Amino acid sequence: MILYLFLSLSLFSYRVLCICGNDTHLATGSLDKTVIIWLLNDGKLFQKLVGHVKGVWSLKFLSTTLLISGAYDTTIKIWNIHTGICLRTILSHNGPVWSLACSNVYCLSGSQDRTARLWRLPKCELHATLSGHTSSVFGVDLNQELNLCATASADKTVRLWSLTTAQCVKVLYGTTDDYIMSVSLQHGYIAYAFGVYIMIYRINIEESRPCTVQKIMETHEHRGRIESVQLISLSDDDKQPSLVSAGQDGAIKFWNLNNLASQHTYNTKNADIVKINCIYVDRTHIVTVGDDSLVRILNFAPKTRQN
Repeated sequence: MILYLFLSLSLFSYRVLCICGNDTHLATGSLDKTVIIWLLNDGKLFQKLVGHVKGVWSLKFLSTTLLISGAYDTTIKIWNIHTGICLRTILSHNGPVWSLACSNVYCLSGSQDRTARLWRLPKCELHATLSGHTSSVFGVDLNQELNLCATASADKTVRLWSLTTAQCVKVLYGTTDDYIMSVSLQHGYIAYAFGVYIMIYRINIEESRPCTVQKIMETHEHRGRIESVQLISLSDDDKQPSLVSAGQDGAIKFWNLNNLASQHTYNTKNADIVKINCIYVDRTHIVTVGDDSLVRILNFAPKTRQN
């Protein structure tokens, strides 16, 4: 796997905290309280969303038109990216909203109030409050089968929840005293990061049996706290996903789950280490945002497919 630097974008004077994307657009949230929408194909500015009163820490696309954001101001907002209008503000959490995950049925939010809240789309009606963590919920995710979700917390645990019963079906732990910052639940696997470590398990869940997990690997190649992990299936024929990780050491690492060592590492060419706060990954791009106020887009499609 070869990574090619595609372009860098900058319109910020503050830290960029989060990023998400779809087939046509990227969205970035910043400590300056704004959300910026970019065109993915050429990196041009598309829209600026203003309405949060504190930094924006989480973003997800609900559709090609709708975006949902969570912020330090404790609110969740739904936006029309074409008009720039906030369609709805949800007041539910009692602390900053650190993380969001969305499907075509549910949206899941994680907060400093130690809960995760499950919202049923398209009306964003509260479906369930997931309580059990004893500290902030920093990461959340939903699986494709829509029978399971995951929450990662500063209490050093990851909890798996049944979407049918809204009950916790499994608790996983970190092996150090670090907060669990990020979790990815995809394609029958779960990956989560704490400190410089990543744990990856295969999951088996059936309605009539307890949830079981099988440890696949534990890695510790990073040299700074990992802020973001994402499982990604690079083709429809893949038997298992690949993994991308990034964090405070400024390194982006690509993992094949059959190997304990990373398959590729990309570092920014700056003299100083750039702390990466969040990544967005699809089958042809890895996009990073960090403390240098830049959005970096990397294209790992074959050269013949590049513009």
